Amino acid sequence: MKNIPFTRRGFLAGSGASLGALALPSLVPSSVLGADAPSRKIAVGIIGCGRIAATMDAPGLFENRDLATCVAVADPDLSRVAAFREMVRGKWACRDLADARCYQDYRRLVADPAVDAVMICTPEHWHARMLVEAAMAGKDVYVQKPMAMSVTEGRAIVDAVRKYGRVFHMGTQQRSEGACSFGPQFRQAVEFVWDGRIGKVAKVEIGLPQDPDEYDWPVEEPVPEGFDWELWLGPAPYRPYSRLGSHARGTREDPKNGYDIGTRPGWLTIQDYCMGMITGWGSHHVDIAQWGLGEQLSGPDRVKGSCTYPKGRRLWDVHGPCDITLAYDRDNGIHAAGCEVRIVKVPDAPCGVRFIGANGDWIFCARGKSVTASDPASGPSELKPLDASRPALIEGRVAKKAVRNAKSHHRAWFEAIASRTETNVPVEVAQRSTTACILAYWAMKLGRELRWNPAAERFIADAEANRTLVRPERGA
Repeated sequence: MKNIPFTRRGFLAGSGASLGALALPSLVPSSVLGADAPSRKIAVGIIGCGRIAATMDAPGLFENRDLATCVAVADPDLSRVAAFREMVRGKWACRDLADARCYQDYRRLVADPAVDAVMICTPEHWHARMLVEAAMAGKDVYVQKPMAMSVTEGRAIVDAVRKYGRVFHMGTQQRSEGACSFGPQFRQAVEFVWDGRIGKVAKVEIGLPQDPDEYDWPVEEPVPEGFDWELWLGPAPYRPYSRLGSHARGTREDPKNGYDIGTRPGWLTIQDYCMGMITGWGSHHVDIAQWGLGEQLSGPDRVKGSCTYPKGRRLWDVHGPCDITLAYDRDNGIHAAGCEVRIVKVPDAPCGVRFIGANGDWIFCARGKSVTASDPASGPSELKPLDASRPALIEGRVAKKAVRNAKSHHRAWFEAIASRTETNVPVEVAQRSTTACILAYWAMKLGRELRWNPAAERFIADAEANRTLVRPERGA
């Protein structure tokens, strides 16, 4: 596999080169298959057949099968490909997924002319490259959060989506209200904040859950038959295979079960593949915070943070409990100058987003007691999913409405594909929310306050920090 640096030009050029080198599979065009052909719907290819695909994105697709259907899947682990195919055939009675379109190499799926749109449900270190290649191949794209693992990767995604005219969506389901989403409370909280119910926002409080302890599994094992470990690693540094470090192949109780969707995969806790909870839950909650603050197309001016890294772990090395502050120095009419978003661990703050006014009034939003497949339980809370210091703050009508999707998060994408319009998560908004989380990650790593220029997307007078804008690739 050729590795191309994630400079903006290099990334786009490199993606084009890898696509041009592909041998296209021999396929019968779906248009010749008759009136009931998949081509009458949006033909979706799913890259990554793990837990998030099985429990969030495939259900979101098949709950909207009047608009879309699954025609292709890809995963480096062929056992997962086979299990996923059987699941969609059995659970959703889908006959559109043929053997010929069950791929090990995602590049064959991207090159498949029968695929209209691609869902990227992979570990995070692959998101940017796959998304740009899919956009260049003329596919509309849905990517799980976070969108990217560096600011430059994210900007390359924005450029590619715009250049090739693709419909983009990201798995920040707190933006939507129907199936595979989390309800209207996040949008409602934003609207009440915009309505001035607590005055100008002085600060925001976010609570993040914590990762579990490392499992007592081997750190090096033989690569299972049918699993392309080199392909799974892709641009990440080489390390020996271990199910502790990749997606979990079975549970601790039943390690022979090769397709498990109940165990949290190990890659979520390794910095080569993931940035930890700051981009895990942070991608959700920081997105809502910036939405409510009116900063969804900008970002913080300053960021500082500290954290502890759990001791005694062999592979899992993402941050533990953290204390991060994002500062917005300008008064934009919704928040006061110097407004701070503070991010701490649960239970130091409840898992959710609390907007606080200068007089102490507050509005809070969260998922309540729901637990999703991609995230751990947030723990009990006495707060309601939409709550406030006084009931009147979250009652009655508001003057300005936020963009709403009351049907489902995935349907927003399918309908936007049909109409060739933006979803309720525009690509620039996804870039800014993701960037704020990435800045927080690097503030913790560097251990000092960083000054950020949101317009230029660069750190101010800080060469060391600016080197983090590009994420090195193996072999680059």
